[in-house]
Amino acid sequence: MRTILILLLLFLSTILQAIDSKTILEAADKIMTPPYLKGVFQIKLISRNQDIREIEAEAYQKQVGDNQENRVFIFTFPPSVRGTGLLVHSFFDDTESRMWMYLPSIKRIKRIALETSGGGYFMGSDFTFSDLISRSSEDFNYTLEGEDILNGEPCYLIKAQGKSKETRRSVGYLYTINYYRKTDFMIIGVDYYDLAGELLKRYRVLEVEVLRDYKFPSRVIMENVQTGHSSVIKFTQLVIEDIPDRYFTHRYLQNR
Repeated sequence: MRTILILLLLFLSTILQAIDSKTILEAADKIMTPPYLKGVFQIKLISRNQDIREIEAEAYQKQVGDNQENRVFIFTFPPSVRGTGLLVHSFFDDTESRMWMYLPSIKRIKRIALETSGGGYFMGSDFTFSDLISRSSEDFNYTLEGEDILNGEPCYLIKAQGKSKETRRSVGYLYTINYYRKTDFMIIGVDYYDLAGELLKRYRVLEVEVLRDYKFPSRVIMENVQTGHSSVIKFTQLVIEDIPDRYFTHRYLQNR
């Protein structure tokens, strides 16, 4: 019996040693990144005093080959932002990612500068514009920090930190601690640390929707622990179906 127990412990030890950050990241990407996705999202902006403001938009996302991901958001509510559009071209090679916003009040497209502190906050939420950019894993160092329990779910903890000062300044964070659920490697939480190394905000997945072979965080919260402000995003009408390339152009922002 002792021999069997020793062999079992050795077997389990070998499995644990085989789990590294690269394995987890690749598994997460496979389960959470459909080739295209569209839906509607509603954001509740909640102040420290519990005042609530709501925003709604149509959202479209599409993978373009192995090195590019495009996103577009068309805002429909409230009336003060209706018609506003946000276009994102993310690149995973050496090409610089780009972002533009269409402002219907002046009928112009504005380039958003992402070079400093993430480009500011997205529509008054707790997500920065930089949070909407998908980035190459080659720009970061990943370290498996151990394990923890988040909302009753056993998770692997991975620390992600930009390799260069420029990358860290661009994303707006010194590093993040990412919670990958052990059962399926889905990321269900992120702790963001500001450039001074202080905890800035927490992202948590509240609900998950299964779409074919993929899992998508259909309701999430981002809480800024330094300001007391939080943002809850709920995605509805999620569909995996092809999206025309014209959706991800300046012309579409202006003339849809």
